[in-house]
Amino acid sequence: MTSDTSSGDTAVTTGTSLTFRIGALLTLALLPLGVIAILQSWSAIDTARDTYRQSLAAQTLRAARPETEAITHAFGLALGLSNAIPALLADPAGCVAAMRNAVRQNPKFAFASFIEMDQTTTCNSADRRFDFSDNPANEQVFEARAADVTFNPSGSVSNQAVVIVSQPVRTRDGTFLGFVSLSFPTTPLAETRARADADPELTLITFDGQGEVLTTGGDRDAVAPLLPAEGGLTALVGGGQRVFSAVSVDGQRRDYTLAPIVPGRAYALGIWDVPRLNTGDLPLILRAASFPLLMWLASLMVAIMALRHQVIGPVRALRMRMRSFADGRAIFRANSIPNAPRELQEIGETFEQVADKVVRDEADLEEKVHERELLLREVHHRVKNNLQLMSSIINMQIRQDVGAEAEDALRRVQQRLSSLAKFHQDLYETSSLSKLRADQLLEDLARQNVNLNTDVHRQIDLRLDLDKVTLEPDQAGPLAMLVTEALTNAIKHASGAVDDPVFIAVSMKRTGGDTGRQICLRVENSLSRDASGPGESGLGTRLIQAFALQVGGSLRQDRDSDRYFVELVFDRL
Repeated sequence: MTSDTSSGDTAVTTGTSLTFRIGALLTLALLPLGVIAILQSWSAIDTARDTYRQSLAAQTLRAARPETEAITHAFGLALGLSNAIPALLADPAGCVAAMRNAVRQNPKFAFASFIEMDQTTTCNSADRRFDFSDNPANEQVFEARAADVTFNPSGSVSNQAVVIVSQPVRTRDGTFLGFVSLSFPTTPLAETRARADADPELTLITFDGQGEVLTTGGDRDAVAPLLPAEGGLTALVGGGQRVFSAVSVDGQRRDYTLAPIVPGRAYALGIWDVPRLNTGDLPLILRAASFPLLMWLASLMVAIMALRHQVIGPVRALRMRMRSFADGRAIFRANSIPNAPRELQEIGETFEQVADKVVRDEADLEEKVHERELLLREVHHRVKNNLQLMSSIINMQIRQDVGAEAEDALRRVQQRLSSLAKFHQDLYETSSLSKLRADQLLEDLARQNVNLNTDVHRQIDLRLDLDKVTLEPDQAGPLAMLVTEALTNAIKHASGAVDDPVFIAVSMKRTGGDTGRQICLRVENSLSRDASGPGESGLGTRLIQAFALQVGGSLRQDRDSDRYFVELVFDRL
């Protein structure tokens, strides 16, 4: 029932206790607990199911920690060694020392090696020559020429069951040289899990991207009947973390937890012997609640009438006062709930006091926020002025005939100061001090840098493709400096054929990503066939790398045919 309280009701100056009123009325009938009991039962079942699934996932991840740490560590170390191998090929002793050092510093690894194209190795931690050409798994890895993880029940070197992580080795021009291979025994992983006191009902296995088992918590033959019957492990490759129930090979329904270790390459699968959750018998629940439901029908009318006059009406009036305050900060001083119980009247009085305090505090807070914004804008303004003053002083120094090399260095410093000044100028001119239009900032920087370096003898075609992107100052600042350094390098090294224009392109695109906040920034310039890009050890390149770390992105610098590019992919804060 939704009718309002009549305006003719007799006003009650001092109401009795709400507890007494509700208690006196509801003693006439049983509380309608039947429906509540049913709803709470179903809610409890759903909550228990969610908690159960979260518990399985947590236990599986905890039990798989040894394999996860070992495989992840192995991929990271193998990647590092693969980057070092091209430089060590001319130094066999140094190559062997690197492999030995990798095993010495990481005792969990049994063997580290660089396997050449003929599937033999002389650069390994054992400092011996090994031939792996008769290993079918090795053949598959060399055919794929991609990072992989495999299992060998009897390692050629350690003579024990090992997991082998392979990372391809390529030169800078992409020439494939072979693989860095790291192997670690599986027995210590099971021992570590046993010491971690894992759930005895959990059977844990790990498998690779081809659905082949890597490690198990026990006998491999005993694990096979426990795997999902439909699709096997191959059907699980490529999936994310999830908990599901399925019929196993032996015909039993089991619970499974899938957790990627290295997506697409290694996964952990937790197998639980029996489903632990029973949703209960619905008819039994209904029969148990039938008597309270019947009594609830008898007490329904009495309870609704009592609540309507003693609770719902006054609460509605109080709600309207609160809503009016929320919408327009209106405070009603007159007592608009005279027939309410004493507790609700006290709530109304307390609300008036709180509303008064909120209005006063909001006014004070708005004044303080305004003062803070004015101070911050003044700080950014003064910083911009100081930076421009420093830039002018440097310009005066340049005019003193300091030499070509010193002039070039000073102009690069001047450009960096100009970029910082532009950043602070945009901050105090923007409507919000916490957000900055990065696309406008980068466009201004690009045009400023190109205009300063364009004359009648050298024309540069500037191409801009910038999506609307708003960033926080903590990211916008280093991003502006990174673009300045990239533009300086691009302007310096930009070249082209006689009939082709020299161009510099700056683009910033939203690329989505898992979070929908991923940004791809790219600065590229044209290069003639015989021209070279910036060096890898120059100050500009090192600054670009440093600024990329501050932005928190993935940096890539390379030449692509007739152009050189700097690409940064990052997530907005």
